[in-house]
Amino acid sequence: MLRDRNQASANVLAVAGTALVLVLCVAIPRQVCAQDEPPILEYDYSGSGPAVPEFVRVMRSRVVQSLLLDVAAAPRNDAFLHAALKGTDITTDQLRELKLIRRNGDRYELAFSLLTRGDRQKMLAVAEREGARLASDLLAHRSTIEELLEKGSIPTADWRATAFFVLGCASLDWDGLTLVESKGYLARPAEGTYIPTAIEPAPREALRRLYWGSHSYHDPAAVTTFGDHFSLPRVGLPDVFWNLSVDAPDPVKAKVRRAAEGLVRRHAATLMLALRDGPRSVTQLAAATGLGQADVKDVLDLLVALEYVTESDTTYTAVIPVLTERDRAMVRELRLLGRQVMVKWLDEQYQLLCADLEDLTPRRYGVPLANSFWWVWHYLFGVTNRELVNAGLFADPYDSKRTFQGFVPAVYQLDVMQGTF
Repeated sequence: MLRDRNQASANVLAVAGTALVLVLCVAIPRQVCAQDEPPILEYDYSGSGPAVPEFVRVMRSRVVQSLLLDVAAAPRNDAFLHAALKGTDITTDQLRELKLIRRNGDRYELAFSLLTRGDRQKMLAVAEREGARLASDLLAHRSTIEELLEKGSIPTADWRATAFFVLGCASLDWDGLTLVESKGYLARPAEGTYIPTAIEPAPREALRRLYWGSHSYHDPAAVTTFGDHFSLPRVGLPDVFWNLSVDAPDPVKAKVRRAAEGLVRRHAATLMLALRDGPRSVTQLAAATGLGQADVKDVLDLLVALEYVTESDTTYTAVIPVLTERDRAMVRELRLLGRQVMVKWLDEQYQLLCADLEDLTPRRYGVPLANSFWWVWHYLFGVTNRELVNAGLFADPYDSKRTFQGFVPAVYQLDVMQGTF
């Protein structure tokens, strides 16, 4: 099942009692802008209430995006909103019904989480301090982390890349979002409702080395890329299929892309899992997977080009994290450790964090911080991951030896990532 990169924290894959929140993300929430103009706002929502389709339709309007920024800057009267919306089919009442604005006396004020560039700077400033603290708390367990990884990793793969995926992505990202939601720090929409959000785009350079975005395709054999959103588009799986061009009419085009993606991705993941225990030849891989040798060679050529494997003397070796049943205990121990560290940090620092973010634009209008916490957490663990890269615990996605920079790919058996953490 493909989790689109633009889904937010309410879009959860529930697996055997755990919720893997797939952040897909982050710097690029849902947005549709006419004529390929740069967005005024990036917008998203959690939940699945009946207002969602209308919210998406209304938020496509650059007029509405601009107006909401005006209202965020200062409450506005009826005349201002009427003039701003003139010439559109959108009314003030619709904005109220969608819970984007509310009336306060003779003015309309912001009623949802809209974060400005100034708010992003505030969140980053807090994240720099608290992300460094959280990284330090994790590094206090460095010897344990390294011992677990060195014992469990593929001999020819960089164990630091496995650390980046298991701790940086699965723990700080997926488990972290589940944790803060369970504590009530991240808002969860009630059944049949939705929570809208919007944010002003950040300059591309500002996203460099904030490692906070996972792009995943989850089947029994799963693939993920995890990294920053400066380096988009990523040359990895599943990302390479998102920009696949097919010269055919719709709906043929969509079906061709889907079939190609499913076939190649499944074969690629199957072959990667077969390489978990060491180098193999085409003949050995065909025997292990049940695929024809010609198909195996075609997919291996792709994996070599992606730098997922290397070829030497007719054998192929995985050089990225590959997690199978053999790694279940290691994955569980690392994620439990990550949760322990996050719980301790939240218990000690959450109230200070709230106080430091009291001046965010939505907070000034009485919007709960929980409605903005998806972004708060992403800034925080994005900085944490950067600091763990700098400390040498995680592989560096910008290492000069990497052709495709800014992310680390992983292939894994989905059930190995299951459990409650």
